[in-house]
Amino acid sequence: MNIDNKRANGRYYTCGNPFQLDPFKTWAIDSDLEHQVVLEPFAGAKNIPQLINSTHLKCQDWEYFDVEPGAEGIVQRDTLANFPKGFDVCITNPPWLARNSATRRGLPYPDETDYDDLYKYALEKCIVHCPWVAAIIPEAFIRSGLFLKRLCDFISLVPQRENKTNQTSNKRETSSMFEDTEHPVGLALFAPDITSDVRVWRNNLLLGTLSELRQHLPMPSNNRSIVFNDPNGNLGLYAIDNTVSASIRFCPPAELGEYKVRQQCRSITKIGVPWSVDIDMLNSHIATIREKTHDVFLTAFKGLRRDGKYRRRLDWALARSIIEVDHPE
Repeated sequence: MNIDNKRANGRYYTCGNPFQLDPFKTWAIDSDLEHQVVLEPFAGAKNIPQLINSTHLKCQDWEYFDVEPGAEGIVQRDTLANFPKGFDVCITNPPWLARNSATRRGLPYPDETDYDDLYKYALEKCIVHCPWVAAIIPEAFIRSGLFLKRLCDFISLVPQRENKTNQTSNKRETSSMFEDTEHPVGLALFAPDITSDVRVWRNNLLLGTLSELRQHLPMPSNNRSIVFNDPNGNLGLYAIDNTVSASIRFCPPAELGEYKVRQQCRSITKIGVPWSVDIDMLNSHIATIREKTHDVFLTAFKGLRRDGKYRRRLDWALARSIIEVDHPE
């Protein structure tokens, strides 16, 4: 299948193995996985059952469906239009396709949903019809605020560097969750009952609960006197990490030299702030937030840094809130 067909179906086959992680194993016990007939409504090439089997976890049986089956034994069905019913457990990698990307590429997108990405529509189908759901989805989901009532665990799946070295590039190879995308990935685990909070993980490391991590964010700001992409701004911002380390920071605008501010740019900009800013203090705030929240609220960017963590982007809303903290009375 070529890449355009994969995009049209939101299809990226699973290659890494998130099911070996402790949070999933606990979820498997709680869901009584061993005695369940498990639904895979977006089965692709049946990679997920193979991955689960490789971790020595068992279930009673599987039922497979896909709009375009990629292996034998999969029932052909548009499961977004006609979702299978009668299953207690669903484990899947739902289709991913951003609405704006579909529009730009001339790809079909369901009229029945207002969600901005197909995976959200597919995930909603899963959790409406199944009490227990495990879904491989974009890592950005945890910042969307969607479907939190039954979400018990969310795992940021960070690829682990392998010890072997590529002979031609002399660079360490990194295992990837998917064979044809570097998109940052997470595993969302849902339970039948309303949860009191969401445990957030990076692989097997528990980072804290979602409410605990949120306590370290500044209050939201609606101060529109702080103007982004202002060519005459008195504050510079590098909003995306470089490929080496955590490098997001504010800077004097002179450091950006003759950099031409572009209205659509979200990586480097100048900001107009109607007071004298303390750049060292602002960067101290960034460092504290990143340390205390483990970057959960910064958007993961394609590609790992040299230190083995995802590159991150600081969005304008959080940047505005950080600047507002130092607003003089």
